[in-house]
Amino acid sequence: MGRRHLLLSLLLGLAGGLLLTAGLASADTAPLPPVEHPDGRAGLCYSFYADGSTRPFVPLAYDAGSRWDRFDFAWPSIEPSDDDWNFGPHDGLVNDLRAAHLNIIGILLWTPDWAATAQTGGASPPSLADRPPGWYAPLPGGAGLAPQGATAFSSPPRGLDLPWNHPGNYWGDFVYHVVAHYGDRVKHWEMWNEPEWDYFWSGTSNDYAQLLKVGYQATKAACPDCTVLFGGLHYWANQSYYRWVLNTLDSDPLADQNNHFFDVMSVHLYSRASSLYDEIENIRSGMAAYGVDDHPIWVTETGVPVWGDPHVSSQPKYDYAATQEEAAAYVIQSYANSWAAGVARYMFFRTHDADMSEYFGLIRNDRTLRPGYVAYQVAATHLVSPTFVTRALSGTVRTVTLWGTPSGRVSVLWNESPTPATYTLPAALPTATLVTRQGTTAVLTTTTGYLLNLPGATANLVSDPDDYIIGGDPLILVESEESNLPPTSTVRPLPPMTTALSITVAWGGRDNQSGIASYDLQVRDGAAGLWADWLVGTVVTSARFVGEPGHTYYFRSRATDRVGNRAPWPDAPQAWVTLNLTGTVAVSVTTFFADDNRNGVWDIISGTASLIYKEITLTQVALHLLDGTGQDVVTPVITRPWTLRAVVRHSQQPYLLRAAAFDGRYERRIPLTITWGSVYSRTYPTLGLWPVARLYLPLILRGE
Repeated sequence: MGRRHLLLSLLLGLAGGLLLTAGLASADTAPLPPVEHPDGRAGLCYSFYADGSTRPFVPLAYDAGSRWDRFDFAWPSIEPSDDDWNFGPHDGLVNDLRAAHLNIIGILLWTPDWAATAQTGGASPPSLADRPPGWYAPLPGGAGLAPQGATAFSSPPRGLDLPWNHPGNYWGDFVYHVVAHYGDRVKHWEMWNEPEWDYFWSGTSNDYAQLLKVGYQATKAACPDCTVLFGGLHYWANQSYYRWVLNTLDSDPLADQNNHFFDVMSVHLYSRASSLYDEIENIRSGMAAYGVDDHPIWVTETGVPVWGDPHVSSQPKYDYAATQEEAAAYVIQSYANSWAAGVARYMFFRTHDADMSEYFGLIRNDRTLRPGYVAYQVAATHLVSPTFVTRALSGTVRTVTLWGTPSGRVSVLWNESPTPATYTLPAALPTATLVTRQGTTAVLTTTTGYLLNLPGATANLVSDPDDYIIGGDPLILVESEESNLPPTSTVRPLPPMTTALSITVAWGGRDNQSGIASYDLQVRDGAAGLWADWLVGTVVTSARFVGEPGHTYYFRSRATDRVGNRAPWPDAPQAWVTLNLTGTVAVSVTTFFADDNRNGVWDIISGTASLIYKEITLTQVALHLLDGTGQDVVTPVITRPWTLRAVVRHSQQPYLLRAAAFDGRYERRIPLTITWGSVYSRTYPTLGLWPVARLYLPLILRGE
């Protein structure tokens, strides 16, 4: 099916702007063409459900742009009794999903009755079959992955405090067997689900820290290249819980050598689009307190329940639910916000409604599509692989910009207020493509900026009508260069050596269309040093660099154009300079003589016919090296042969040699011309000292 195009009727030609309005959802939702080139970031939860021998939701998920499925590997289903393994149903499922080119996040959870420390489900009944629908999958019996009447507990398993590979540590044994069995096909394992909610986990935070530690060790032993996820945070049940767990792990002596026992922080956030930025930032700040903020954050569940869908229910509006159109806006807004927060993976909950008591699905159980499905396709198509992301608020208009995507600069805009707003987006290029959440497109032109009309937000709470959890319908503006090539840049050549601590470094570059927006500069101290940022996002093309004497500095640059295309860092330095403010003086004198006639030759002097004499040898001489203030640089040399060697600094010049006889009658001063960074070397077999001229004043005596 070809893309639909939005017809635009209002042109503001004089201002060079274009006034556009976000579109309304159609009554019937038809899919866009399958998303063929997603970046692998987007996934869905529980797309595996079967209908007879087929899995009808898997191809729909794949066409939406999902490349992940996340679901349970329930312990009571896989090991219904000690060392009695039931892999068969999951084997077929895993093979089907891998054949469909979907990656898998396997959630390892629920304690079987034979391994439970307490026959209680905490705040919930112990029987898996008796648990209310909507909080577990696979279904017992219904999905063919668990026997009817299987029991599961939220309590910690027995033997959890034993070493992971101890026969009595049932959790360690379970994790090792499952990961070893599927490690060639399933590379991502989540240790439990929402442990801060006593529905899922009735143990303490210390108990969960131990469960995570044992699970990590068992996983890495079975599959060293597998990834371990922290149990997906319910978060709102206890916003401090993950900090408590991190605090426990931080004190473990094995934490540092085991990546603190997890590779990825897994987070669940629902209903409020801004939470995908605000709360992710809060969680990362909490991780930083324990030095694990370098661990990626994945949103493994997000979504918003739908009310008022006439196809399935006449349920009235309720708090933290949305209409189908508002839920579609949520998909794009939450996806963009999570990009801005640095979230590495985004899993929408869920593919379809299935057994849920609320309607979260992008797809209805009858396989008809909600508007959110198309919005997901739009996000997976256009919000891909940015070089970097920025987020801003202008009045009530939120803008998330993905720079340097394969399509160039992609700006996502929505209005956070219930009052309609207009906004002018400064143009990087005179032509752009407008994309609505329905996937309709239009080509826009401007000479100044794109004037957009953004409808007001409508998704407010029943309990607090002034609280809007989702903004108004979003717009996406794509600005692409004809050839999305990164700009080139280089650092101008520098002199190989300078005698100043401060030098001017200059750089420049070229871009094929939109123009260079900024430069990044890095510096390396020494050939074996590490590259470090010097200037980031600068718009100037030269700056003063201050270094340390005797160091050699290497420089490299990269440029970013106005749509975010950015060149990679060059492997080799582009310019370098040595700040050499020192030199070496090496002087040796074998013999000093009294050069009475100052001709530089040690000779016989003829005064008159009756007076013939030879210039004498001087043995009582001190050889000095003086700086510009007249101070000795090193201890004077007073014994024969006179050998002097010293390192001198540019800042203390001029330097000179001073040789003086002890009796003060002869002296010689020789200025030194030093080439900095090299050795000034002179050897004098003989060196004449000149007589010191003395001025005598008459002595006048006065009588009383």
